[in-house]
Amino acid sequence: MRRWIVVLLLIVLGIGSLIGYDGYRMQQTLIGQSDRSRLLPAEKTNNETADQEWVKRQDMEQLQLATTGEARIGRYLPATSPSDKTVLFLADDVRFGSSQTEPLIRFYHEQLGYNVFVPDRRGQGASKGTLNYGWLDRLDVIDWTNQLIEETGTRHVVYHGVGIGGATALLAAGEPTVPKQVKVVIAEGAYARLDDWFQSLAKANLTYPAGPSLAVASSFNKVEQDFFYGDVSVTRQTSRIMVPTLLIQGTEDKVVPPRMVYELYQAKPGIKQLYPVRGAGHDTTYSKNPENYEKRLRLFVQPFVTTP
Repeated sequence: MRRWIVVLLLIVLGIGSLIGYDGYRMQQTLIGQSDRSRLLPAEKTNNETADQEWVKRQDMEQLQLATTGEARIGRYLPATSPSDKTVLFLADDVRFGSSQTEPLIRFYHEQLGYNVFVPDRRGQGASKGTLNYGWLDRLDVIDWTNQLIEETGTRHVVYHGVGIGGATALLAAGEPTVPKQVKVVIAEGAYARLDDWFQSLAKANLTYPAGPSLAVASSFNKVEQDFFYGDVSVTRQTSRIMVPTLLIQGTEDKVVPPRMVYELYQAKPGIKQLYPVRGAGHDTTYSKNPENYEKRLRLFVQPFVTTP
């Protein structure tokens, strides 16, 4: 009998060790320190487009966030004619190969005449720090907004985010300290709850039940970044947003389940609009039908971003 107990304990310890190691590997992959876990989909590669070439030709000013000692970097492109309207554009995680950043920067700058500011979230581009899926980035977004208001005199700010950038925009807009100059939020392909999203990624990309490993990964993240995955609810933050919000979602998104946009839409009080793009995948809602996208965006934004 004792031998069987010892064997059973060894088996339990072995399984526990495997789960612990897998959880650690997941957390390191999620924060960009490893690629050993297959939890995330394979990176996309995008061929350079005319819009990307256009952005490269622009003389964008590099700004640094003044409220932190750790480097937080962003790029600022002033409007061709002086404007008090600025879009703070939040791109998706580079690992998902976002193809929407450059055409939207160009649209806001050329067609709407906005100043454009594109911050690099923590652990992305030139910004230092650790990937956190918007939860800590939301505080930087508010600091960036205040800095832009003070340094550029902008009076009307639009938050526009794609993918994780979309979730970040909603997380920031739901904070009680969001500046009153933020007039509109546009979020596309945003997840609703971080733990739920990670579970959906595990189901799509792994061949084994990943719940226990994700729970361990969440605990490791609590130690490293002081939050559990379950703490991050874009839905909760969206329920606190008081400004008009446009939610965009590709119906064939394989990265963020389309069902999540309906959860966000139901949570949002006040003025809101849902724009499902038929046949579009993750980060392809613009390229699926640029003319209709631009029309919908213009009609939604312009009534709320006006200069007396």
